[in-house]
Amino acid sequence: MVMILLFLVVVSVLWLGAHYYVWRRLHGPLAEASRLRVWVTVAVVGHLALSMVTMGLRSMPRVEPLYSIMHWATYVGVGFFSLLLILMLLKDLGYWISTRFGRVPAVPEPGEASSGEAVAADPSRRLFMSNALNASVVGGAALASKWGMYQALRVPDVVEVGVPLAHLPETLEGFRIVQISDVHVGPTVRRGHVQAIVERVMALKPDVIVITGDLIEGMVEHIWQDVEPIFDLRAPHGVYYCTGNHEYYWDAPGWCEALAARGIRVLNNAHDLIDHQGGRVLMAGCTDYSAARHRPEDASDPEAAKAGAPEHDVSVLLAHQPKSIHQAARAGFDLQLSGHTHGGQMWPWNLIIGWFHPYAIGLAREEKTWIYVSRGTCYWGPPMRIGAPAEITQIELLAGGPERAYRRRVGAPQS
Repeated sequence: MVMILLFLVVVSVLWLGAHYYVWRRLHGPLAEASRLRVWVTVAVVGHLALSMVTMGLRSMPRVEPLYSIMHWATYVGVGFFSLLLILMLLKDLGYWISTRFGRVPAVPEPGEASSGEAVAADPSRRLFMSNALNASVVGGAALASKWGMYQALRVPDVVEVGVPLAHLPETLEGFRIVQISDVHVGPTVRRGHVQAIVERVMALKPDVIVITGDLIEGMVEHIWQDVEPIFDLRAPHGVYYCTGNHEYYWDAPGWCEALAARGIRVLNNAHDLIDHQGGRVLMAGCTDYSAARHRPEDASDPEAAKAGAPEHDVSVLLAHQPKSIHQAARAGFDLQLSGHTHGGQMWPWNLIIGWFHPYAIGLAREEKTWIYVSRGTCYWGPPMRIGAPAEITQIELLAGGPERAYRRRVGAPQS
């Protein structure tokens, strides 16, 4: 509890500091009599207050339409503000470099004494340029936000992935697994979007469907109606599920019980055997890599997920976080299917997500174990995706060597 409180205090201080920084950079260069100063203050303070109030109400029952209005306004605002903050930092960094190593004189803050060099450069013109640059930054963040929302809110494209296995029997050639991951049904991912995803998955006619964690973003009793379309998923060999880290923020045992009651096969460090035309596929799943922090008895254990398994031709592990790959390789799995990273979800995080995970996007191999990391089927937090498009993944098992591996985005399935 102490660590949670400390974390919340640190996050709150950083959030407050970020708002103060943006407010000061936008407010400072404006003329004292300008009405824009008032609007900048209202916008920044209003967003700070709204975001903190909305986060405080996350675990409360929904009261519509207030719930939807507040959450949409908050999360769109968080996305826009994040882009604005990053662009403002980059602008100021470029300006600092130019004043220190170039020939551009520094502009004094309002009320500060000006050097002779700055005066000679015409401070009023410099302030005009500063306001113009700030306007460009705000406009750029707004345009990027609009594009990011379009990318996040449309039904994801299908990404086809071929996974070659030298020992694959002929009966399993072309066996298709459709993966969805990181749907995050909750504040802004609602029933209609979930239904559209389900329809696109069903159009693929897979042999088996897997959900690799972070399906939800709320308590069972609060978002059940939005999750319900998931139970329309059907495949000849069923629908399998493993927990993600976000399930453990919202009662993972309760969700596992509720999903299992509706026919989804929950694999918590467990396995199941699929017989497909005489070929045997071991479907295994482990709890989230970080589960032990929340429930010690749910500690992730890929080796236990395979222990005691019957004879099989191919073994597939569902593991939400790519970090499970080391244990999966030691356990001798042929393929691990993961999500969690969202591919970074938004610029610039899509450029650095690989610093934090052994495998962050796409198809890779560790020893003899293949791993595929999905960018996720929806989004978390801001309803935006920039540089990291969402996906529904269709994995095809192939006989042969690594040269047969492929990954391609094909858009919507053909009817």
